[in-house]
Amino acid sequence: MRIDAIPATLSSREAPLKNAEAACTSQRQSHEALEKKKKDKEIEIEELREKAKKLKQRSSEVKNNKEYQAHLKEIEKGEEDLKTAEDVLLSLMESLEESSRRLKEEAARAAGEKTKVEAVRKDLEGEVQQRERELKELKEQRKKLVSRIEEGLYVLYTNIMKSSRGLAVVEAKNEICQGCNLHIPPQMFVEIKANDEIVECPQCRRILYYMRPEEEAPHTAGAGNA
Repeated sequence: MRIDAIPATLSSREAPLKNAEAACTSQRQSHEALEKKKKDKEIEIEELREKAKKLKQRSSEVKNNKEYQAHLKEIEKGEEDLKTAEDVLLSLMESLEESSRRLKEEAARAAGEKTKVEAVRKDLEGEVQQRERELKELKEQRKKLVSRIEEGLYVLYTNIMKSSRGLAVVEAKNEICQGCNLHIPPQMFVEIKANDEIVECPQCRRILYYMRPEEEAPHTAGAGNA
């Protein structure tokens, strides 16, 4: 794996975690909203109970039958409001119980996804360290190789690297440049196969080399005894 591809790999592995965390956050917000409604409803019930208590205490102050009937209706209305509020509170408590269960599930899912991501992150960090060690070794080897190359040839190589997106040397195969897929003239291909001099592709200017197939390799053993 390329080092520069690791962030994208980690990001793709983090997607399930982000989804789980978003679901957990959403569930937590819903749970907190239900808790607030429950608290508000409990306050409302206490106020309704206090109101009902005061209404009953005022019964002795009623002076005539008309006022008494109106007072009874007010008490009945207060009791109905109280019962309705208590029913709503019971429903809220049941919803909170279910919400609490779902919140625990979402939190557990998020924790599980986080554990997976941490494991992947640890593996990728180890891979980065390995790649960096390999890169350091390659750079050391490159320094040694560069010191053995003629200055003019090295300048040519670096210039091609800059103009060819980091690919300066490519194979010539079946009279085709593997860098730009241009057809190579037969005479030029013969020169490339000889591997005696530096030959550049006439199209992309990359340096061409020829990889001799095994069946074309010169036979040195047993040739004189045939």
